[in-house]
Order: sequence, then C-alpha cells, then structure tokens
Amino acid sequence: MAFIHENWYKKDRLYYFLSFSIFCNPSSALRNSKMPRIKETKSNINEAYRAIKRLMLKQKLIPGQKLLYRELSGWLNMSKTPIVNALNRLEQEGFVTSEPNVGYMIKPINQKEIFDSYEVREALEIKALETAIKSATVRQMAGLEERCRSFDQYRPYQYDKKKLMLDCEIHLQIAVISNNEVLRYLLRRNFDHMILRIQQDNYIPERMEISSQDHKNLLELMGNQDFPKSAELLSRHIRNDRDHVLLCISGENQDEMDVVSMFESGS
Repeated sequence: MAFIHENWYKKDRLYYFLSFSIFCNPSSALRNSKMPRIKETKSNINEAYRAIKRLMLKQKLIPGQKLLYRELSGWLNMSKTPIVNALNRLEQEGFVTSEPNVGYMIKPINQKEIFDSYEVREALEIKALETAIKSATVRQMAGLEERCRSFDQYRPYQYDKKKLMLDCEIHLQIAVISNNEVLRYLLRRNFDHMILRIQQDNYIPERMEISSQDHKNLLELMGNQDFPKSAELLSRHIRNDRDHVLLCISGENQDEMDVVSMFESGS
C-alpha cells in the first residue's frame, strides 16, 4: 500500500520553445537549453524526498540517527544537491532536524508531541465521523468494511509497519467519506509522523485484537447512524491507542502513566 501521497506540489512554470525566436537570437537558445535541467532537478528533489521517507519506513533511518550525505548519496544514487533540498523540505515538515556544524538527523519524537498529536487526531476524526455518518453511501461503507477486514486478516506475530498502515487506512477512509480534503491531508500527515518517527518494537501484540474489535463495533454503529455512540467509541479507541504508544516507548511503565496523568490534568 502506498501510505504517503505527494499530490500537493504542482509544476509552477511552463516553458515555450519558439523556433523563430531561437533562430533570430542564438543566446535565447542557450538559455532555453537549460530548462529541462531545471525540471530534472525538481524531479530529483521529489524523488529524494520520497526515498528518504521510504528509508524511514524500512527503519534504515531511525529517530536520532545522524544523516550523512555520502551515505544517502550512495543509497539513493543521487548527488548532494537534491538530497539537501529534500532534507530542507523534511525539516520544514518536522521529520528531520538540523544543527549548525552538526548537520541533519531524524527528529526524535517525545511524549508531549505524541500526546498533542493524538489530541489533534481525535478532533479531526470526530469531525470526519460526524459528516461521514450523514453522507456515507453503501459503496463507501463497503470500502470501510473491506479495510477493517484487511486489518483483521493480517496477523503478524508482532506489530509492524504494515499493521499500522492498515489501521491508518481504516481511519483515513472515514475522512474520505467526509469529503473534506484538508481534513484528510492533515490526518494523513499526523499518521506519517506516528508511523515514521516511532519504533514499534515494544508494541503489545494483544492490542491488535482489541483494535480489530473496536473497528467492527464502530462499523456497526456507523451503519446504524448512531453518532453519539460512534463518537464515544472512536474517542475511547484513539485515547487507548495513545496510552498504549506512550506506555510502549518508555522502559518505565509507571513513569509513562504519570506523564499521561500530568497532561490530562493540564499541569
């Protein structure tokens, strides 16, 4: 499944080659001959951007890891320039960070950022759910059911990236049904950070079965157009997922629960 889509960046210039003007002005031909190289550079930057994200997805690049141009250049078979531009873009989006005289590194995610991300996710998903329940077609609900089935049927021994992406696709489908493209984009970006910047090594396998049952119950409530109960279940599902992530990224379970309590109390 392709869980990262790059359709937000479009070509911003059109170049026209007029044979008559080239014939009359050779210097114009020399300038125009460089245009394809500009296009190629933009293409290389986009490819470098996607390729670095793929390396993060495969955990060849992990949070806190310093990024070496020579290593990236070898992996991607690209020169330094498009890689630097791709890293600048990733830094603007919060996936990497940089320090003067040190360079770039994959940006680690902390407990506060996880908590804040789930808070935003909950607000987005509840809004999407409210609209989706009112407007969902039979075909759209069938698509949601198919995604729930795919999540349930894929049962790895431990949590992996594919399981998380299948989970995200269920929630993104609700956003699709809501027909709010901005909401969908923001939700996908939220999921990108959770998937790419958190390692799932300590995720509890039993959580997969709990999530699967939550999805089935949500599907049934949406089919009955019961928004209050659907919203209650979805909020509980998202918060339980948040607590599970916070619990698993820390070696000290009690300390992690103290963090959750601190944030919820507003301290």
